[in-house]
Amino acid sequence: MSTIIRTRSPFFIRTPQESDSNLNYFQAIVTVHGGTSGSTTICDDLYATFTFRKKPLPNETSVTFEISELVNDHIIQTYDGTLNNSALTQSIWVDVVTSARQSDGTLIGSATTTSYLAQEGFNKFKEGVNYTTEALVMLSGSYYEYHKGTTLSLPINKEKVASVSFKFNGSVISTINFTDNGNQNQKIAYASVSTSTQQYDEVLIVDVSENQSTITLKEIEECKYPVHKITFLNRLGALQDLFFHKKSVETLETRNEKFNRSIFKARSVSLSDPESGTDCEETVTFNTYSTTAHSKKVHNANGTESILLNTGFVDERMNVYFEELMVSEHMWLTDDESVIYPVCITDSNFTRKTGLNDRMINYTMNFEKAFDFVNNIR
Repeated sequence: MSTIIRTRSPFFIRTPQESDSNLNYFQAIVTVHGGTSGSTTICDDLYATFTFRKKPLPNETSVTFEISELVNDHIIQTYDGTLNNSALTQSIWVDVVTSARQSDGTLIGSATTTSYLAQEGFNKFKEGVNYTTEALVMLSGSYYEYHKGTTLSLPINKEKVASVSFKFNGSVISTINFTDNGNQNQKIAYASVSTSTQQYDEVLIVDVSENQSTITLKEIEECKYPVHKITFLNRLGALQDLFFHKKSVETLETRNEKFNRSIFKARSVSLSDPESGTDCEETVTFNTYSTTAHSKKVHNANGTESILLNTGFVDERMNVYFEELMVSEHMWLTDDESVIYPVCITDSNFTRKTGLNDRMINYTMNFEKAFDFVNNIR
């Protein structure tokens, strides 16, 4: 199994110890690429390589390189409504070659090569440095609510999962098998089933060692309000759906610039006889203006659309997902007409609700469409 770099948190590479008296600096060559591990191709769209040099401090025989920010710039997040299309660029191989060098660049000993798989997730503070533990299903919880009639999709760690079975009342309704072929474009996969005619209450996950785990599902049906779906990048680096079932309010916030201008005009009128082709007298009128002209002129008028969404009553086991939504850097809104918009969450505070404190849990969240109302893309 690959060691995972979650690129929104630091990941440190420590070089091997080197006590040679001629040691001057350490070199690290970082290569990011697609395809299979070690199979770099320059024409690969994800390919890039970087070289770093770092001198050790006095009395030190190794150095540390931090590579997460560099790698994160080469992971591409897209969403067009098809999750498996998004998975093509959600993972990337990272090959790191470290070596000790003399002042003239001569290699000391041998180079060390290590390969990693990078995904745009993050670790929490209490998980410490270089936390790489992986889940089978790339969700932070073991409970999940979905909207009836939509496609239920769960992000899967394809390196570790052999099969996913969707169940209802203890019976297996649908099973999806997975095989890892080593390519980075399928390390994350999405197990999807339709919920239009079938309800599900459990997911059985079998890993490659035939160990089993489960996720509890709950179907939510909404007959009155239009349902909105937020698809966001979760802490493990996979896309996840959250449904908002209740009241929604759309607003448009406008902005513009104004300036005062003179609307006085000298009117010059040339009178002519179209039939004879002769010009007549010219009349000039000063100090006049049109009473329908704009003395205060509006300039650069535009606006931003926002939408307020309500989850409806949810189980407190969903809290972990809403927390991750608050700190996600990639999210999309699918409205009740299946139109997809890139959005940003505008709330900066999240109060975790519990059944003990709040009895019934509903979250209200504000989202801003990530583009202007008037198209100004040039």
